[in-house]
Amino acid sequence: MFTFGNGLVLREGERTFQFERELSCFELQFRYLDNNEVRTFSRVKLYRQILEKTVIPVHQNGYPIAQPNRVSVQEREYTYPTTLSPRQEQTIHFRQFLVKRAIAQGVTSGSQKRCEAFLADVRQKGEEYFAKFLPKGDAFELLKLPCADTLRVWIKRSQSSGNNPYALLDLRPLVRRSKRIDPDVEAGVEKSISKYYLQRHGLSVAETFRRYLQDTAQEERLLGTKIEVASLRSMQRRVNDIDPYIRDVKRYGSEFARNKWRYSLKGDTTTRVLERVEIDHTWLDMWVLDPVSGVPIGRPWITVAIDRYSGYILGFHVSFYGPSVASVAHCIRNAIFPKEDLLSLVPNLSQPWTAMGVAEQYVVDNGLEFHAKDFMRILFDLRADVLFNPVRRPWLKPSIERTMMEVNRMLPSRGKVYTPTKNMVPVSPSDSAAILFDDLCAGLTLWAADVFPKSVHNKNLVRPLDLWEEGRLNSPIPMFPLGFEQFDITAGLSTQRTVDGDGVFFKYLRFNSVELQDYLRSHGRKLRLEVRFNPDDLGRVFVHLPAEKRWLSVALQRPSNGYGDGLSLIQHEIIRAEAGKNLLRRNVEEELAKAQERLREHWGNAVTRGVRVKKHASLVRLQGLSSARLSGQSTRGRCEAASVPVASLLAESHLQKVMPFKAFSMAEELE
Repeated sequence: MFTFGNGLVLREGERTFQFERELSCFELQFRYLDNNEVRTFSRVKLYRQILEKTVIPVHQNGYPIAQPNRVSVQEREYTYPTTLSPRQEQTIHFRQFLVKRAIAQGVTSGSQKRCEAFLADVRQKGEEYFAKFLPKGDAFELLKLPCADTLRVWIKRSQSSGNNPYALLDLRPLVRRSKRIDPDVEAGVEKSISKYYLQRHGLSVAETFRRYLQDTAQEERLLGTKIEVASLRSMQRRVNDIDPYIRDVKRYGSEFARNKWRYSLKGDTTTRVLERVEIDHTWLDMWVLDPVSGVPIGRPWITVAIDRYSGYILGFHVSFYGPSVASVAHCIRNAIFPKEDLLSLVPNLSQPWTAMGVAEQYVVDNGLEFHAKDFMRILFDLRADVLFNPVRRPWLKPSIERTMMEVNRMLPSRGKVYTPTKNMVPVSPSDSAAILFDDLCAGLTLWAADVFPKSVHNKNLVRPLDLWEEGRLNSPIPMFPLGFEQFDITAGLSTQRTVDGDGVFFKYLRFNSVELQDYLRSHGRKLRLEVRFNPDDLGRVFVHLPAEKRWLSVALQRPSNGYGDGLSLIQHEIIRAEAGKNLLRRNVEEELAKAQERLREHWGNAVTRGVRVKKHASLVRLQGLSSARLSGQSTRGRCEAASVPVASLLAESHLQKVMPFKAFSMAEELE
């Protein structure tokens, strides 16, 4: 207790000031003790500062000002608990009554005779004397009257503490008794606890005590003297004296301890919509089917953006490529873009999805995609701030974490992925999948725009839809970027490709344009350039032109018209995989191998036949042959040319005039 009067000394920070005078009922003057500066204070403001502990009362008239549960006895300060037991409350009532009645009758702490006379008078009146002044129901028959010396001590304590009732309680529960264990034994116990127990995945208390006995026995053998040891109970008490948070940090790590002993204070401080938007990814517990081929294409990822103030979902993006800059960029784009056209795409949507506009701050975790330069470039273009949530502290962004759980809870059972259970054969989600990817996106849109905003929060009993619509009326008009082309380039996945006369080849697709070839003609026939593509639309890619420092849009060149319109990378890969499976079912590889074997056998036979024919010189006349025989033409002309010619009638008439001559041979000439 204190008064705004003479002798009051207050301290604010490092400066101390003393009460000077009272100007009015509402204003006071204090004088600073360091430079004698006089300053006027408002009584109510100064008292509020004292209650907020920014201004601390030091003393008044030389007596220290302590808290109600703090008592100074013999130059020592004791602090009593704010919660008292019924026995302690009875003790305070009883002793305070005796002290006040004794002082009222003129008893002082220095007069023992008056104390004895007062106690004798109280004993003579009996319990009826207490019932007139003390609360009813207290068992005063259990409280005995003190002796004269004890009453003198109570009176002295009460007067020296400013009639503080806590000064009349016993000091025995507050006295810290010294440890009866030897200091050397205490040091050995603490050393074993630090060595074996306070370690990552350390030993238990019982095992630590066993190691402590082993170390002590080994030390006895080295020293040759008997060493006193502590008991298991003593070690257990030393372990219990360690702060639980420090114990968990040493044994299980700081992240485990921070998660176990976390607490919540005032939480988020947003005051309007689009002030703080939280973004996160999750893997949907569901397999979906390709809308074209109907084959299972796996579990998609979803990226969600939610407004922290209202809990209203601003946008989402579903893909099969996992967390990336592209998925985050498309989610932010969906959150910014107006969504009026969704009413025609999703016929079951009963109300418009009014989320739109750029947020002031985006709260993300510490994934690599959020630390990428491309993501920071997106924020630069949007003129927005980013806040990285501390590592392994998801409770600091509870809205998006709770939304991630709600996404998986509302999915249908067909094709859903469940946690593996022991001694049970799990059902394959690819076999039970029955939801097309388009239907999944439509269902997620219906949930985000119509179902989730109408859910009532259990704590504040409000709906995200009501908070959002109310916040839109009281907040500034949402802002929009001028275009999304640079946004799409930044959000695209990057790769390196060699560009030549055929253009750019990516995943067996060819992209080319006249502008790209004009650039190659002026800078080289082949260039290694950076290419960025949208995995959800392979209709075009962006090629970086380093000389001009700009991006060029290059269209897909495909013989079949419309193949690349809205074609995603996963669809393209599935189409190629299904085409390969179709060829495998038709055994085209086996048919090709058989055809190649027949061709090799033909060439082998042809070579053998050609070597055999080449040995006969009489076959030189066959040099004029061609592959015309293979077309079905007759070979009669060749056979007639090879037969003996027949003489005409004129030749036969002149044969009689020809003189015969004797035949000869070269062999006869040599002889």
